[in-house]
Amino acid sequence: MAFEKMKAFFAEWVPKIDQELYAFLEEKVEEQKDSFNRRVVEDIYRFARAGGKRVRPTLVVAGYLGAGGKDAEKAVKASIAYELLHVYLLIHDDIMDRDELRRGQPTVWKSLMDRYINSSLGRHEAEALATCAGDLAETYSTLALMRAGMPPEITVNAVRELHEITERTGYGQVLDVSLEMLPISKVREEDVLRVHELKTAKYTIEGPLHLGAQLAGADQKIFKSYSEYAIPVGIAFQLQDDIIGVFGDEKKTGKPVGSDIREGKRTLLIVKAYENATKEQRRILEAIVGRHNATPEEIETVREIIVETGSLDYSKALMEKLVQQGLEALEGAQIREDIKEFLADLADYITKRDK
Repeated sequence: MAFEKMKAFFAEWVPKIDQELYAFLEEKVEEQKDSFNRRVVEDIYRFARAGGKRVRPTLVVAGYLGAGGKDAEKAVKASIAYELLHVYLLIHDDIMDRDELRRGQPTVWKSLMDRYINSSLGRHEAEALATCAGDLAETYSTLALMRAGMPPEITVNAVRELHEITERTGYGQVLDVSLEMLPISKVREEDVLRVHELKTAKYTIEGPLHLGAQLAGADQKIFKSYSEYAIPVGIAFQLQDDIIGVFGDEKKTGKPVGSDIREGKRTLLIVKAYENATKEQRRILEAIVGRHNATPEEIETVREIIVETGSLDYSKALMEKLVQQGLEALEGAQIREDIKEFLADLADYITKRDK
């Protein structure tokens, strides 16, 4: 069976993570005595339950076990901190990107607007409430980590690690938003890859593994090994995400395909297409990318340019190279062997997934 090690690891740990996550959020819902707070916390809970592969909290568990951690139950309790952090970032991301759909369901701001905002109010108020929801989810993240039952010194180090991860991710988001303000002609490959490193590689792969290592009280060799694996594999993860965002199946992704084009995201697909394009193709890219009312036909035209200029092939080749680099980093790492096998499987899966 393809990706057997990876699937088995997720099958073992995701149900345990979900159980802890849902219990935590159910408690938060029940704590609310007024209807206004309750409806917002209920939407955080709904959003958390709406799907998601739980990659990040599962990697926290993997990082912990790979570094020699012995108390898996406490590691699971701590791991939900990362999923709550993810919920916070996604809620805010959907406001910034104006996305109405996430995981096949309304985003938090859209849900709040549809269900609770009366005719005298509107989108601004819904986005304000959703911003509050994101802020609460971030607070829950730290609280969950502090309540996991780890020794005090370990808990302090883990909380610091979590906030440093959040800080780096914030800088990546600043760069991402800033690049969207620039003309495509001014954005370079290294700019895109720097955003991918901060916003995806360090957040999605390195951060969870490092948090797990902190919880296990690991030495610096383990942190270094995790980084050497995570940075190239994490950048590859985002390159595949960008490909899926343009060429994927909306029924599988749960997000409108082509939304990255309409939002004007400076992905490597767009940057390399522009770099290799003819004068006429550049004119078309400048006219369509970043236009929120771009038609399906116009989105298809951009897809064709991405393929014709060799940009799609370039991203795929770079992705394969980065994954291989990550796999080589695992070979001499002092990480538990079964966790190495899981991480190797995950790296391979990244380039083949379709959602």
